Amino acid sequence: MPPVVKDGKVVVSFKHTGDAPILKQTKFKVPANAPFQTVSALLRRTLGLQPSDPLVQRDPNPARTRTRALGPATYRRLRARAVCRQFLYCNSAFAPPPDELVSDVAQCFHVEGVLVLNYCCTPAWG
Repeated sequence: MPPVVKDGKVVVSFKHTGDAPILKQTKFKVPANAPFQTVSALLRRTLGLQPSDPLVQRDPNPARTRTRALGPATYRRLRARAVCRQFLYCNSAFAPPPDELVSDVAQCFHVEGVLVLNYCCTPAWG
């Protein structure tokens, strides 16, 4: 079995799911003692997003969506809050907690020495 932590770093492989943006480079080395939220920040930075930017594009024509029940202002606030979510899953199964160490997740769930993470814009797995 190949080692998971090499030179204090873990190899992370990102795989897009659904309509998430596709990365040109999919493998990265992340410090093993970093919290898992570092991986999320790396993904946002790689996609060229600010921490407050959404991973999905906003609907250019929100008027075609029903807003009568909520009202336009309430609908925009709720949509902005929902759109700014990012989902990272380990081995297409679960989302690791942000405060978990990358090395701990990698030790338990690596595939041939690489931590495989799926990313998407909407919930995909439990």
